[in-house]
Amino acid sequence: MSNLFDSLRILDLTQVAAGPYTTMLIGYFGAEVIKIESSSRMDINRGPVKPSPATHTVYPNNTPGKTPWNIAAHHIQRNVNKLCITLDLSNKEGKEQIYELIKISDVFIENFRASVVDRLGLDYESVKKINPSIVYAKISSQGNTGKEKNYGSLGSTLEQTGGLASVTGYLNEKPLLTNETFPDPMVGLFSVGIILSALRRRQMYGKGCFIDMSQRELTVNLIGEHILESQSDVKTPKLLGNSHKIYAPQGVYKCKGDDDWITISIGNDNEWSILCNIMNKTNLIDKNEYKSTFDRYKHQKEIDEIITDWTSSRSKYKLMKLLQQANISAGVVAKGREVIDDPQLNSLQFWDNVNHPDAGKYKQVTTPWVFSNFTRNNTSPAHNLGEDNQKIFQNILGLDNNKYNYLLSNNVIGGNPL
Repeated sequence: MSNLFDSLRILDLTQVAAGPYTTMLIGYFGAEVIKIESSSRMDINRGPVKPSPATHTVYPNNTPGKTPWNIAAHHIQRNVNKLCITLDLSNKEGKEQIYELIKISDVFIENFRASVVDRLGLDYESVKKINPSIVYAKISSQGNTGKEKNYGSLGSTLEQTGGLASVTGYLNEKPLLTNETFPDPMVGLFSVGIILSALRRRQMYGKGCFIDMSQRELTVNLIGEHILESQSDVKTPKLLGNSHKIYAPQGVYKCKGDDDWITISIGNDNEWSILCNIMNKTNLIDKNEYKSTFDRYKHQKEIDEIITDWTSSRSKYKLMKLLQQANISAGVVAKGREVIDDPQLNSLQFWDNVNHPDAGKYKQVTTPWVFSNFTRNNTSPAHNLGEDNQKIFQNILGLDNNKYNYLLSNNVIGGNPL
């Protein structure tokens, strides 16, 4: 079988999470992704040149080694399936080389502030003049227009400005972060589909386009019901913790074992009756205070205590199996190693076993989907800084040795941080 993105070439100027995750996913289906950094401004995922002891946990065996920028955890996870080159885009010669790459590429993706690409001469209008059929994907914090278009962010700050943090937390306490920059991977997943749509349009009509992906807008999209509630109620929606107004009871309950928990969510009165029967608490079924979802929501705290009393002496995995067999939504709170060893994920062949030449062996997340008629490539380990300079600049662009060495000696390209 062929790859979905065979013969597709992508220029990837993104950093941190959302953009690298997008191109990582596309790379699994055969696209040639050329990641462009500069020796003086590496992708943040590579970490510092001289990491402090406090950051050593992000390196294999807590050891940064001689080239920590090539083995940092975020880099070797997010930058798989890519060719890595360096290019000083503030330099005239550097710009000449990227212009040549733009001519022979299908997709140009970046996540700079608007002012940065304007200054570099790499805004959409400039790139379109070089290659009119290119699909230009801009993944930005605030969008490409408006007064705040040059504001920067991380996923954690987007959770705030997009309203997600306002509904994450416990009653009468401060808002909480998800602690995993939640908007970033979500933007990555959405961006893959949007880029696919743009390429389909180009195939049909022969025209490229500009994609303006605003991470802030996407974050707001994730909390649509709360936005509607804010418009229909003069009061700001309250933080609900793990409970829910429609699914009641709903919560995370202590199980037998060290820090073991299970999530249970009851969708209707019938499920409530089933749960009561399983817990041998049939007397609760007809109790007036628990008759309806609204009643149970009002008495969530006392119901949580009843459920916890039942779950706390039982295995979380046995409980999940028992409840799922009764068609009740329940899931264990899985920890890191449990996720890696999860039989279901392994049966889906979600993990790849990667052997990085410097970082060693580890399990790599792949794509959360497969296609019936296309293959998903095995993971190509993340490349070192500037590892593919010679391949791209000499083998693809055709630079002779004199020109290549000139760029190297003048730090336009390179393999070590400056």
